[in-house]
Amino acid sequence: MTPFQALYGYKPPQLSLNTGDTQVAAVEDWIKEKVNWNTLLRENLLQAQNRMKQFADKHRTDRSFAEGDCVYLKLQPYRQTTVALRRNLKLAAKYYGPYQVEKKIGSVAYRLKLPQGAAIHPIFHVSLLKPSTKGAPISNELPQVSEEGLYTTAPTAILDRRMIDRDG
Repeated sequence: MTPFQALYGYKPPQLSLNTGDTQVAAVEDWIKEKVNWNTLLRENLLQAQNRMKQFADKHRTDRSFAEGDCVYLKLQPYRQTTVALRRNLKLAAKYYGPYQVEKKIGSVAYRLKLPQGAAIHPIFHVSLLKPSTKGAPISNELPQVSEEGLYTTAPTAILDRRMIDRDG
């Protein structure tokens, strides 16, 4: 549904005008003027689209990975709060891995070879992937996922204990 159709409730009229011979000169002039306006609008829209594309492409990088490449996976830091082993989320790990690219799906999606117990969908957008250095060992660990969809971690050992008396 187009915005015009949503606003007015019917499809917009087409601007296809017959430029054939007419008996009235005023009608012929009106048709030529409408055709000229239509071509001018189309050219201006194409120029605006090209200009927006050029500005958007300045900040984009073309990343592509081949099958078998190793990549790091970026997980959502503040939504997956229990992934971090630290209290401060700003200091938590942003990328996990490296994981091997199993297959390229489309132009911007990749299927990763994740460990067996991973509760994450294996297809990721290229913006969530970062190339790893050559020779990095492939990771077989992913953070554990709870029933609510949050990542959970458990301490490996209790190293020390202290009590602070606050009343004196």
